[in-house]
Amino acid sequence: MKKEELGKRTCNEMSLKNNIEINCTIFCFEERKLKVLVIKNEIDFTEDKWKLPGASLPLGETMFNTAQKIVRESIFSDDFFLEQLKAFEYDSSLFGENVAIGFYALVRGGKTDANNENLSSDMNWIDVNDVACLEAKYLPILDFSLRELKKNMHCSAVGFKLLPEKFTLLQVVHLYEEILGIEINKVNFRRKILQRELVNALDEKEEGVSYRAAKFYCLNILESDMLWSTKFNFNF
Repeated sequence: MKKEELGKRTCNEMSLKNNIEINCTIFCFEERKLKVLVIKNEIDFTEDKWKLPGASLPLGETMFNTAQKIVRESIFSDDFFLEQLKAFEYDSSLFGENVAIGFYALVRGGKTDANNENLSSDMNWIDVNDVACLEAKYLPILDFSLRELKKNMHCSAVGFKLLPEKFTLLQVVHLYEEILGIEINKVNFRRKILQRELVNALDEKEEGVSYRAAKFYCLNILESDMLWSTKFNFNF
């Protein structure tokens, strides 16, 4: 085989190799709405299409470390919860069949610019119920991330990572009602949280409110136990 033919074949074979991407669905909960971070597609500016933060998996790098870097560089903070999901396949006109490894991240309330006032023009927080601008290939990742988040919120304390460091019990109720799409008996829900010693009461209350000021609480478990602890089954 001629050298030129070998080089051409090698190039073609490389272009058809599977490409592994790491895509992160980054959630925040602000103004009683669950939002997801999207970034502008830098490849095609002719269409108003956005994508989930992501990158190709570098050689010698772990998937989790790559996902951590993606989230950290997207929100400019190390304060987030990160969980790996699964692999997603999609077709690319340039590279054939590609594989994306999905992750979802939860960003603490008050740690984001959820109103997009100071974000660069190529980043945006959007309501998870209004994602028409998102490219089609990312919709399965977002959909699976939402379902996984809801499933985990039923049986663990992972949803608390979306709250500020100190919060009221009413904020917890609003969080669960909005994301799970259910109506919660507030009295019973508060009793469950307090009986299970899920939170600690702080010696602080809301200030500058026209109604009776509510007491602030903080989470009483380690972040490493948020997802894997089985004693916090809320049984909605």
